[in-house]
Amino acid sequence: MLDDKTIKGLLLRSAARDEGSAVAFERLYKMSAPLLLGVAKRIVQRAELAEEVLHDSFVKIWDAADSFDPLATQPVAWMVAIVRNRAIDTRSCHDVSRVQSYHDDALEDPDGTLDRLFEWAEGADDLEDRRRAADWLRECLTRLQGVERQSLVLAYVQGLSHSELAAHLEKPLGTVKSWVRRGMANLRQCVETCMGIAR
Repeated sequence: MLDDKTIKGLLLRSAARDEGSAVAFERLYKMSAPLLLGVAKRIVQRAELAEEVLHDSFVKIWDAADSFDPLATQPVAWMVAIVRNRAIDTRSCHDVSRVQSYHDDALEDPDGTLDRLFEWAEGADDLEDRRRAADWLRECLTRLQGVERQSLVLAYVQGLSHSELAAHLEKPLGTVKSWVRRGMANLRQCVETCMGIAR
């Protein structure tokens, strides 16, 4: 079963730039590509662009593997951030519609992206733990105030930058940043509470 420790080891091995680096990177690609492709598809909304984003992102991951700091961030979060940033750049270059209509059913996660994110959750070694973590995330998202929930879904699921989010919502940039920051803090607190209750 894939875990954070495995991904971290493969990233660090890839950064070594020796005989085993290419093999480690190939394993890293095979293990993480499905999740990262899903992230790209949600943002660029076109399969061929998502494939391009994935390719470019793995080139960046290979080039930047030696700068990955396992003490500062989780490896999957680091790779998702690279893909997300590349997808946002690609979307703006290809005149892709930036915003799908937002509905609370966006939390239903039909392609399973939320569930797959928890495949790498630290301590989530079995399927039941991952499902529970994804359920907590969904539940906690529904508990957020409307503007906080909408801001988080548009920013992290649809991949809007803060500036794009402000333009879409027709609100000042500072207000939108505040909603995202407050939403993330409330989401984190809720998930941590759920985890504490479950232990």
